[in-house]
Parts: sequence; C-alpha cells; structure tokens
Amino acid sequence: MERKEFKSHISNQLNQNLEGLFNQILEMGGLVERQLEHVIKAVQSGDVALAKEVLKLDKIINREEMEIDRQCASVLARQQPAASDLRLIIMGIRIAIDLERMGDEAVKVAKLVIKMHSAKLQCSVLPGYKALVALTIGGHAMLQKVLNAFSRLELTEVSSVFADEESMDLVFKNGIQVVNDSFKDSKLDAELLLEMVNALRASERVTDHSENIAESIIYLVQGRDIRNMDSEKLQLFLSQLN
Repeated sequence: MERKEFKSHISNQLNQNLEGLFNQILEMGGLVERQLEHVIKAVQSGDVALAKEVLKLDKIINREEMEIDRQCASVLARQQPAASDLRLIIMGIRIAIDLERMGDEAVKVAKLVIKMHSAKLQCSVLPGYKALVALTIGGHAMLQKVLNAFSRLELTEVSSVFADEESMDLVFKNGIQVVNDSFKDSKLDAELLLEMVNALRASERVTDHSENIAESIIYLVQGRDIRNMDSEKLQLFLSQLN
C-alpha cells in the first residue's frame, strides 16, 4: 500500500475520510510521543509539573482513540471501502489501541515521579533507576521509528524495532533483578520500591506496544500477518525488508 491510494477513489468523500483517518492516527502518535518525552525528562529531573502534564495528555489521547473509532465506524457504515482501505481501517483501530495503552503506561511512570516528589526524593536514589531511564529512552526511540514508518508507509526501519524490543527486554529483566535484590537491604520505603517495579513494567510494555504497531504497519503495507511466525521465519522475513 502507498499513501497515494488514499486519494485514488472515485468518491472524494472517501478520499477525505481515509486521509483524515491516517492523519488522526499520526496526530495521536505525536501526543504519545510528547508524553514519553515528558516522562524521560521528569524521571531524570524530578520535574513534577512535567509528570502531571503526562496525566493531562492521557485524557486527550483517550479522546483521540474514541475519535478514530468513530471515523472508522463512519467509513464502514456509509461507504464501500476496498480491501486495501479495509486494511487501513482495521490497522488504524489496532494502532490506536496500542497508542492509547502506551499513554496509560506513561502515566504509571509519571506517577512514580509524583510519588517520589511527595517523599522529597529523586528517582535516581531508587535501585533500577538506570534501567528505567534506558527503557523510557528506548521506548521513545522505538515509537519514533514506527510513527516514521507509518507516515511514509515504508518498512526500512521497521525490522530494527524487533531487535530493539529484545534489547529492552534484557534491560527490563536486569532492572527488575536489581530492585528485587534491594528489598532485603534497602532503607527505602518498600512502597517506593514497588512503584519502581510498576514503572519498569510500564516502560517495558511501551516497547511491546511499539512492536505491535510495527506488526500492524507490516500488515498494512504488505498484507502479511507476522504475529504467529516462529523466530526463524520472522528473522528471515525481517531480513528481506532491508
């Protein structure tokens, strides 16, 4: 599929609706990207105002998902989309769900910053802090890759997202181990340590959702569903994208 296909229909209204849906998804992705930027800065600096901004953006993102659902339902009900158009509509819904869940996970990390601010502490005093920073930065970079791929409907960068996700899994496991090891010896409140565990899990899930979006983009562009491929077939397929 190419972007120009959204403008190739006899019906101008269908052209406009598909283009509008495409742009709405990109707009929603931009909001989540801004959320993750705020999360990175808030975790590193302890800026509670930025953390609270993440919570505000989440409400906007939730409304964006509802609007995308409405647009998809409207096109299905009022027009007769072709097979390629249906791929955009179905993947649009899937991508919007992943973006909305990313926003929810960003909120969990922001709540750690808010909790630490209330305790008059910086996140950097917590075990697992380095892993959290690495995960938030990695998740943001992965989201940028998939949004760029979606905006161009081009798969060159997509294959690296799967390798990135595997790397982030290792960072997450190491971070969780560090926190678990500290429960016996740390003088920090156990509740704060649990908040760090929640933040690490949330950040790792952001990378999972980026991988989901990459899968959706591959299906959108090539019509290939790779979700159930074994690792050998997946690696062969991804190598052919470059």
